[in-house]
Amino acid sequence: MRRVLVFLLVLNFAFAYDVPVDCTQIFEARKDEILKELEVIDEQRQALEAFRASAQAAYEEGLKKLAQKEADINATMKTLEQKRKEIDDQVAKNDKILTQLRTMTTDKVNESYSKMKDQAAADVLSQMSRAQAASIMYALEPKKISTVMAKMDPKTASEITTLLTKGPPFNDDNESSIDTPAGSLNIR
Repeated sequence: MRRVLVFLLVLNFAFAYDVPVDCTQIFEARKDEILKELEVIDEQRQALEAFRASAQAAYEEGLKKLAQKEADINATMKTLEQKRKEIDDQVAKNDKILTQLRTMTTDKVNESYSKMKDQAAADVLSQMSRAQAASIMYALEPKKISTVMAKMDPKTASEITTLLTKGPPFNDDNESSIDTPAGSLNIR
C-alpha cells in the first residue's frame, strides 16, 4: 500500500509541473467575461430605468385624466343639481297655480250651484258621477245641501251622502279610473 501511495504522489507532481499555469491569461479571460456581464447588467439597468420612467409618465397621465374626469363629473353633478332645483321650483310654482285654478273653478262652480234653484241643481247633480256631485255639494252650505238632496232621487241622495260622510277626496267605487298620459293634467 505504501508503494501505491508513493507512486500516486510521484505521478501527481509529474503532471502538476507539466502544465504551466498562466494566471494572467485566466485573469484576462475572466476580465472579458466580467466586462460582458457588466454590459448586460448595465443594459438591463437602463431598460429598467426607462421602464420606470415610462410607467411613472403613464401613471401621471392617468392621474391627470382621472382628475379631469372627476372635474367633469363634479361639473355635471353641479349642473344636474341646479337643473333639479329649477325643476323643483317650477313644479312648486305649477302646483301653486294648479291649486289656484282648482280653487277658482271650485269657487265658481259652488257659487253657481248655490244660486241655482234647488230642483235644477238636484237634476244636474243627479246626472253627474257621484264623486263629482259629492265634491260640489261638499263646498255648499249645509242648508243648501239639505234642500238640494230633498229634491233628488232617494237612491242618488243616499250614494252622495255616503261619499260625503267619507270626506274628500271623493272617488266613485264603481267609476273606472282612466290612466292619463304623462304630462297631461287630469283636473276633476
